[in-house]
Amino acid sequence: MQVFTFFCVQPDGSVPRFDVTPCPDDTAARRRAEELIGVHRGCDLVEVWRGATRLFDVSARQAAA
Repeated sequence: MQVFTFFCVQPDGSVPRFDVTPCPDDTAARRRAEELIGVHRGCDLVEVWRGATRLFDVSARQAAA
């Protein structure tokens, strides 16, 4: 398991919440980011990090598709 950090970014650029979750791989981390967007409706996107490396973003539009 790898530990990922998910930052919920609002449209104004603020980050009022974050989540730290172990996931087996990047695909599972992407699914977790999509879940967080569904739970935290104010999030415009979720930044996904592993340690000090920013891996990818999941936007609300991507998660809805």
